[in-house]
Amino acid sequence: MAAKERFTLNSQTIWQPDKDLGYSLETTYTKDSTRSQGGTGHFTPMFTVEQFAYTASNVPVAEVTKILQIIGKGKSFTLHAFSPYYGEWRNALFYVGKGNLSIGVLSEDQKTISSLTFNMQGVKPL
Repeated sequence: MAAKERFTLNSQTIWQPDKDLGYSLETTYTKDSTRSQGGTGHFTPMFTVEQFAYTASNVPVAEVTKILQIIGKGKSFTLHAFSPYYGEWRNALFYVGKGNLSIGVLSEDQKTISSLTFNMQGVKPL
């Protein structure tokens, strides 16, 4: 592993999350996938994508602005992060397609925002 990898968006080092990026997988199934009354599932998977959840506290306003200008407007961006699925640090396209941003209280000196959270969804399937 490299000396110390950093999470980046579009090759720009960003304010690092409080701990790590949260990680999950999401699978999309065909429309006819269902569960019987007996409880047995009949599912046809179409594809699975990675998702990362970013949470940071006491983020400088300038850093929040930088991040929002990268992830805003639903455009894809390159996320550099550790993928447990692939077992390595890698670059992949992600987007933030839903308003999952939570901006907490602005500090009295208006220099920091108490928290910034959002979810990033992979563009390409695994």
